[in-house]
Amino acid sequence: MTDSTKATFLSKLSKISDTILANEINFADLSTSLTEMKSLFMKASEIDVESPEYIEDIHLTTGKAIGPHWAGLCVDDLLRTKRFSKGAFQAIEEMRKRKEGKPVTLLYVGPGPFATLVLPLLTKFKPEELQLVLVEVNPVTVAALKNTIRNFGVEDYIKEIIMGDASQLQLENASEIDILLLECLQFALVKEQQVAITYNLVPQLRKDAILVPEEIKLSIGVIDSVKKMAYMTHPDDSVEADFYKDINTVFVLSKEAIWNHVSNSKTLDFPEIETTILEEDKNNFTSVVISTDICVHSNQKLLKDECSLTMSFKLIDTNKLGELTTVKSKYEVNEKPGLKIEWT
Repeated sequence: MTDSTKATFLSKLSKISDTILANEINFADLSTSLTEMKSLFMKASEIDVESPEYIEDIHLTTGKAIGPHWAGLCVDDLLRTKRFSKGAFQAIEEMRKRKEGKPVTLLYVGPGPFATLVLPLLTKFKPEELQLVLVEVNPVTVAALKNTIRNFGVEDYIKEIIMGDASQLQLENASEIDILLLECLQFALVKEQQVAITYNLVPQLRKDAILVPEEIKLSIGVIDSVKKMAYMTHPDDSVEADFYKDINTVFVLSKEAIWNHVSNSKTLDFPEIETTILEEDKNNFTSVVISTDICVHSNQKLLKDECSLTMSFKLIDTNKLGELTTVKSKYEVNEKPGLKIEWT
């Protein structure tokens, strides 16, 4: 691409970034901006959408790494993109104040073909203010990512691109990393590598490094799908939003949780948690579910059912529980990570 085309791309991206970072959410403007951004990304990445490799996932011992097609679709999840990008922006600003003029180094794991969550932010910083280390396991994705970087003309922001499995990666200059941005997850922390990667990388970093997202919490609770549908259909009516009840937090992924765990155990073996479902909850709600709450950074949060990452994961309908009252849950890291569930 010519220099003028690159300048045009960056100018458009800067305006899109303004929409992403705005305090108020105008969903129409956000949708329009992210649609335009994805169009720019597709052109810049030079992805061959007809290639079979475009949709292929990579299956690893700690979960799957999604193919470039699926990674690209993440742009379409409006709140997910906004909250993560704005959370990353806030983390960069916070670290810039701490470093008093020295450049901030951000380690971005799972950037996909577009580096979606950070590329728009580069329009708000200079290379001497922000440097990126990008880690991606899929070679097809890495090739597209390099095209994206070149065609936007942002090479000066890139400190290093590492191709490898981040759940096994040993960082050579871990002490230089100020922020770890990691978004390799699905709702209920199933299938993908978020837990394994975070547990591998956080202990390598300085204790004052910022983790984005700073907390992911899984809870077991009950939901009334009829009340939920009424509320979702008529949110402005007087329908009370009491369709969900948290019962027990069963897994937390955060810096504090990781440091507490690794001080006692060097393996990814997590405790089994028991949760009791009361008879009144069986009678008043329709399903037992796992819910996901995400604090990206500071006030940037994704609450239950706000996006694809926080959808409820149904375990069982309450009318099928019978005499069962206790659910035992244990997070397991393997080829298909997630909560292992047993009812008694």
